Amino acid sequence: MKEVLLADLLSGALSRESADPLQKQIYDIVRRGVLDHTLVAGQRLPSSRVLAQDLGISRITVTLAYERLIAENYLSARGGSGTFVEKTVDRPLLPPASPEHVQRHVPGLSTRGETIAGGAAGLGQHTGAFVPGVADASLFPFHLWRRLVSRHLGKSNLALSGYAKDGAGFLPLREAIASYLRLARAVVCEPEQVIVTAGTHQSVDLCARMLAGAGDAALVESPCHWAFPPVLAAAGVRAYAAVVDEQGLDLAASKLPRRARLLITSPSHQYPTGVVMPLARRLELLQAARARGLWVLEDDYDSEFRYDGAPIPSLQGLDADGRVIYMGTFSKTMFAGLRMSYMVVPPQVAESFSRACASIYRPGQLHLQAALADFMADGHFSHNIKRMRTEYAGRQIVLREAIAARVGDQVQLSQARAGLHVYARLDRKVSVPRLAEAARDEGIVLGQPHYLPDAARAAAPAVVLGYGGVPCERIDDGVARFARALGRVTEARPARRARR
Repeated sequence: MKEVLLADLLSGALSRESADPLQKQIYDIVRRGVLDHTLVAGQRLPSSRVLAQDLGISRITVTLAYERLIAENYLSARGGSGTFVEKTVDRPLLPPASPEHVQRHVPGLSTRGETIAGGAAGLGQHTGAFVPGVADASLFPFHLWRRLVSRHLGKSNLALSGYAKDGAGFLPLREAIASYLRLARAVVCEPEQVIVTAGTHQSVDLCARMLAGAGDAALVESPCHWAFPPVLAAAGVRAYAAVVDEQGLDLAASKLPRRARLLITSPSHQYPTGVVMPLARRLELLQAARARGLWVLEDDYDSEFRYDGAPIPSLQGLDADGRVIYMGTFSKTMFAGLRMSYMVVPPQVAESFSRACASIYRPGQLHLQAALADFMADGHFSHNIKRMRTEYAGRQIVLREAIAARVGDQVQLSQARAGLHVYARLDRKVSVPRLAEAARDEGIVLGQPHYLPDAARAAAPAVVLGYGGVPCERIDDGVARFARALGRVTEARPARRARR
């Protein structure tokens, strides 16, 4: 069959000014020609030497493009005969569909997909004043961490480079976590109950899939962390608002939805209000959960950082029924990008959770888990917590003093001396979305409390001020910017019309 005049096809399309190398341009043009049948199946192409001469380019450039096209079955090399176009599809590719056609005829997202995609997605900024819930990674001992990771990453530890054999995670790490939690958080557990996960999002997702069915419901504190409702929705579980008062979650005052299976709470430092649940309320919650047949997910996201006394013991340590699942994270004590968290599940479901984790998520990153186990066993973890606890306590003091000096008459801060954020209640007439926008114009970020749709709004508007990622020397400047944004919103507030 007559050779295709490929040089003519290429010469008008190749550009030495393009960001793409000539090899890739040749590949793209020939591939497109095969798919749209400009180059017909069975036709012979010129040799790499001839095509290179015709185009005035290096032969190796043509050879590499041909080799890729042959490897991907767009062309075939027949010994002694040349290079030929392979048969790919029975008809040419259709022209691109119009946007109107796509909108009318191409399948879209499912109802659940629309719910997930339309939900909150967190803050677009991940550092600086006053991003909530962010630890200061600049103070983390990465030189130690690098050495420990290198210890477990290499040919001498190939077993750690594959998938985890146990879905619950690397056993020495689970042993270290269990030992730490028994001492620091009064959690009652054995290593077999510890499940290592890729973040609290995954912990909640696994609990929802294992403990609730499609169409079941979960009670979630309102306000809450923005991620809980969409994560639950992805598992087919609908989130309903639970009442939060000055003592934390009040289950007695909350409306229990039909088919309720889960309850998510942060009793040691409610997010975002900072309320600490007292012992009497904790016992009431456990009794009510028993009576109503609820699983309780205890989100203990930052309890390591308490500045006015010892950390408050966990809710799980009070549980006599085996219905509390304790959730913790290394995002605050290590660094957020590590994406490593853990759960302590009751003994009767531990093996099922481990198998499910292996089945659904196929966990790996064992070298990181091994490095973290060493980091804890060698004492670096506890030392880093003590060091950062002192640092963050100082930052909170500076923030409180700056707020009192600049906007103390307009802002009331939460009282808990803990965590990496404070909850700032504002004048009733302040629009939080407008204030957040004004703050962005000033170069700072204000967290907005996330309320569930069926929740009664707070008596006063509020914002969340994170100080974990702000050095002490930059806090006052951030508060000055906050004060300017608050002043702009207050001044722009429309005056109330006089009664006629």
